[in-house]
Amino acid sequence: MMCFRRLVVEGDSLTVIKSIKKNEEDKSVLRPITHHICNLGMHFDKVSYLFMPRSFNEAALTLALEGRRRKVCGGWVNGVPESVRMVAMKDLFQMVSRVLADIGFLKRC
Repeated sequence: MMCFRRLVVEGDSLTVIKSIKKNEEDKSVLRPITHHICNLGMHFDKVSYLFMPRSFNEAALTLALEGRRRKVCGGWVNGVPESVRMVAMKDLFQMVSRVLADIGFLKRC
């Protein structure tokens, strides 16, 4: 409806992300969920499904809670609440810190 053609879906369940990427018929209890997600993805030219550990994605949880609190369903195309912006900045800082630690940069400083 908003004319977006590409979509990135992040999830904190590796099992669900792997099941969606396989795009095969399976008999798991997750099948109705993954089938629904795949059907929604058919409305886009390109969809990427990425696993994101929950510890790096507190912003998504905060966004969902904020939407529930405000009784908003849909996208936040006109900007996000300040609470979400602050958590997203914290998530970004944690991710950058981890990458720098992984490459040994933080040990040298």
